[in-house]
Amino acid sequence: MSADATLQGVRVLVTRPAAQAASLTRLLESRGAQALPLPLQTIEAVRQPAAAARALEQAAAADAWIFTSANAVQFAQRLMPGDWPPLFAVGSATAAALLAQGRDVDLPDGAYSSEGLLALPALQSVQGRRYAIVTGEGGRELLASALRARGAQVDVIAVYRRIALPYAPAMVAQVVGDADAAIVTSGEALTRLVDLLSETPARATLQRLPLVVPSQRVVEHARQLGFRTTPMVPDQVADSAFVQCLEQWHRS
Repeated sequence: MSADATLQGVRVLVTRPAAQAASLTRLLESRGAQALPLPLQTIEAVRQPAAAARALEQAAAADAWIFTSANAVQFAQRLMPGDWPPLFAVGSATAAALLAQGRDVDLPDGAYSSEGLLALPALQSVQGRRYAIVTGEGGRELLASALRARGAQVDVIAVYRRIALPYAPAMVAQVVGDADAAIVTSGEALTRLVDLLSETPARATLQRLPLVVPSQRVVEHARQLGFRTTPMVPDQVADSAFVQCLEQWHRS
């Protein structure tokens, strides 16, 4: 066995969209794990991309743009590849996507969440300032409502949408039954898994499965959905951090 095979033989359910799961799958396999891909959503442009592009252009004079995900960065870049205002990112993966495009960005120090971003000194005295939150359809409203409560003008611009993929419950039950652990990168994906298995005995199997999730918010969501073990949360939302959580769990 290779010294790097820290997850030898561990079967890990991966729920990321297929286009984004490749690097995580490779990293798991490099540690000896077997990735079990089950992409629950696909990521697509909004139905009216021209309208989203106009909204971005109109927000070019804002004091700053706030990006909530790497997907938002990628779709905004397609819609408006030119100069952007100063930028904030909710998390490290979002910041990395901006940096990869050669753009400077501010982000929370360690607390990678909307709450962490709202604690930044630069976002405390915002009376009369204008911000654009660049996000996906159906995202959280915390950032917008909190900044408006502080006196800011806020535009919310959706540049992508999530489309649930259809699965037969029996097929999902088989994959969940084969898994030793799961990496679930959003509360929406967790809800989708539970819904797919709601009429099957595999729901109880899922609720006992060790999980790695991106935030304490998703931990609370898992509890509300009836999960019996407390999910693990990495220090940052990055492939290496997800895998490190699994390694620590496997050693224990």
